Amino acid sequence: ENNAKIGDTVEYKVEIKVSPLSEEKCEAILNRCGKLDDLETLLSGKFPEDMKELFFEKDGLFPSPAEISLSCTCPDYAIMCKHVAAVLYGVGARFDEDPMLFFELRGVEVSRFIDVSLKDHVDALLEHADNHTDRMMDDSKIDQVFGTI
Repeated sequence: ENNAKIGDTVEYKVEIKVSPLSEEKCEAILNRCGKLDDLETLLSGKFPEDMKELFFEKDGLFPSPAEISLSCTCPDYAIMCKHVAAVLYGVGARFDEDPMLFFELRGVEVSRFIDVSLKDHVDALLEHADNHTDRMMDDSKIDQVFGTI
């Protein structure tokens, strides 16, 4: 029975639980995520197309319905009542402000993704370090450019 009058405030407890990624899933995703440009794009608040599969495929970062639990103490019989929907909307707004919160939601340390991306980027650069191009200066011309003797 609800004895609330018009204008009274009734508080309900909304709980949304998202299962963290298992270490195995996290490692599999880390092995496929190595593009520094994608992380930079994500950090800037945009969603990189290259990461779409990483988020939405089976066993990706985006939780499946089985990995999400929703509850509210209101008398509405629907699993997703207006209170749960409002909280989810607020969570989505927070993701828009800080996309890296998504990783925190899944229990993933963002620094691991950044470390892997940086390592892959550096490895790719070093792989081509000995390739000489027209853009590289011959060592014998350094004196001319910098005026050293």
